[in-house]
Amino acid sequence: MAKKLVRLINLCLEKQIPFVSYRLPDEEQTITWVQRSGGFNLVESIIEVIDLPGFIYAPFHRRTNYPVVFFEPEMIIYNDDFEKELLKSISAQKPLYRDYEVQIPENTTKEEYLRRAGKFTEGFDHSIEKAVLSRVEKVQKSKEFNAGEFFMKMQEAYPNAFCHIIHIPGTGTWAGATPESLIRIDEKTARTVSLAGTLPGEGYGEKHQWQAKEIEEQQLVNDYMEEILAAFDITQFNKTATENIQAGDLIHLINKYDFNREYLKDKLGEFLVKLHPTPAVCGYPKQAALNLILDTEKHNREYYAGYCGPINYLGKTDLFVNLRCMKILPGQLALFVGGGLTAKSDPEKEWMETVLKSKTLLKLL
Repeated sequence: MAKKLVRLINLCLEKQIPFVSYRLPDEEQTITWVQRSGGFNLVESIIEVIDLPGFIYAPFHRRTNYPVVFFEPEMIIYNDDFEKELLKSISAQKPLYRDYEVQIPENTTKEEYLRRAGKFTEGFDHSIEKAVLSRVEKVQKSKEFNAGEFFMKMQEAYPNAFCHIIHIPGTGTWAGATPESLIRIDEKTARTVSLAGTLPGEGYGEKHQWQAKEIEEQQLVNDYMEEILAAFDITQFNKTATENIQAGDLIHLINKYDFNREYLKDKLGEFLVKLHPTPAVCGYPKQAALNLILDTEKHNREYYAGYCGPINYLGKTDLFVNLRCMKILPGQLALFVGGGLTAKSDPEKEWMETVLKSKTLLKLL
């Protein structure tokens, strides 16, 4: 375990220094951006910063009243390659910000979830085909909880996920290990994915029995993705066959869409605004599903089901949907989980799906 990096993360939290530490899927290098001046930007839309190099942390939707957070890098550290004097310097300084009182989300009981799931399915008619219902599971944070060590455990447990921990003074501390890419752009290619459906991962590699509900749910995301591509005149793209993807102890259905990045020249910000939130985290049609979510869920999703990642960094942009994540509170951990409901959904089974998803982080505690 990178003990110096663990110490740095915990010191930044103690001293209220904005920072983010992350590791891209299937890579070994951990990258940490420390904002020693305390500086970060709050903007209405990614469009405002789309041409700048930095790290973006966007909420599920601006109707949550949470802004888009943007870090312009001040100090970048790879793995734990830094001198111990940095730890001494940070340890000696005063906190950059006072301890703000952050919003504590409301815990969702099983009874409440089932009632809201019933409201969802009762509301499905010709105007809504799918909506995503989320919930919050709060657990007591033990005295031994160490945020830096927890981040290292996430990376070890989920090498194929985008793992991160971020501290935003006034907004809070978040950590997560998400399996879902929103968009990845390199010098030539842009890739987005369609991901939906969930099954337990036991026996991965064997033939899994996907039900009509999951298959239809995945097709809705595919249809939406292709609508967005068409809206931006992206006529030539490569779509992979539907396949299974392992995400911790779970399996999902996935299709990948690759196309020339030139299609998004000067239009990436608009593309992301149009793309997110996708039916995988919101529903379909988007506006009707969003209204149902905001009317039914009693908690604020905040940055859960938003997106995050580096943009214009080392010639690449890597943005991921913020799933399998939690908000680190002074005495508690608030885990956010959810799942897609359709007219064919069994609320009891949907509850069990969220239980499986919550174990992604719970089993590391």
